[in-house]
Amino acid sequence: MPSQATSAISRLRQALDSGRNADGGWGYYPGKASRLEPTCWALLALGSNTDFNVSDPAAKWLVSCQRPEGWFVESPDWPINIAFNALAAFTLFHHGGLASDDVRRRVLRAVLGSKGVAAPPSANFRQDNSLQGWSWTDATFSWVEPTCWGLLALKKARVSAGTDAASTQRIGEAERLLIDRRCQPGGWNFGNASVLGQDLRPYVPTTALGLLAMQDRRAEDAVTKGLATLEQIWREEISTQALSLSLLCFGVYGRPDAGIRQRLNEHVENTLTFGNHFGIAQAMFALTSSGQSHALRL
Repeated sequence: MPSQATSAISRLRQALDSGRNADGGWGYYPGKASRLEPTCWALLALGSNTDFNVSDPAAKWLVSCQRPEGWFVESPDWPINIAFNALAAFTLFHHGGLASDDVRRRVLRAVLGSKGVAAPPSANFRQDNSLQGWSWTDATFSWVEPTCWGLLALKKARVSAGTDAASTQRIGEAERLLIDRRCQPGGWNFGNASVLGQDLRPYVPTTALGLLAMQDRRAEDAVTKGLATLEQIWREEISTQALSLSLLCFGVYGRPDAGIRQRLNEHVENTLTFGNHFGIAQAMFALTSSGQSHALRL
């Protein structure tokens, strides 16, 4: 591995190690309260050479956030973030030692039973509003990112624990939603592909995440066009999240990634300066996963 990459990964790891809270989790920034999203990404990033088990402080913190109905929520006063719960389920099924079978089953059951609301057809949107993926919060419309994480969670659970008719149905409908919501040139916006007769443009993070969620449907036109689009637009969004997800996506699809890996290595200094544990963990996970089997390679 080139020395630049080795140095970058070492510094990212040091930032995560030093930024962990006393309760075992990670906040978005050092000294801030532990949150689901940065904690899950930190576990994914550190997991390539760590044998996690239920005694790990992060595992204990995650389990302490679980409600009886299965959902994880950091504070009883907060609404449930469905996308972050799907990310948590994905993480727990990948690192099976982090939690008991009961903890995993309950969060998966909660995610499986959650659906974005269906809506009647509208001339203002070029899409099938009856399709139900996942929303950010309960009783709201389906969005691309939560739907991608819902798909990844169910597909990860399918790999390790098998599947059933309910999971198969949810996976199929969520895939149809992503196919239906693709932007005209390929790739995905955050929610809709067209509004009031205006085609919306695809964004890099949502397109990369959509492709990761659909990696087992590579013959689909939405996937081939999405991949071609990502190869064209990844340079337009130079953020840690966009670069990291794109690098992971190109690795999964076997596309040339030297340019984007170099760009992410160069971006590490900015990532560390900004200090967001979410971005630090994503960058570390992407750089350490190059050419290897990793969590997002189903």
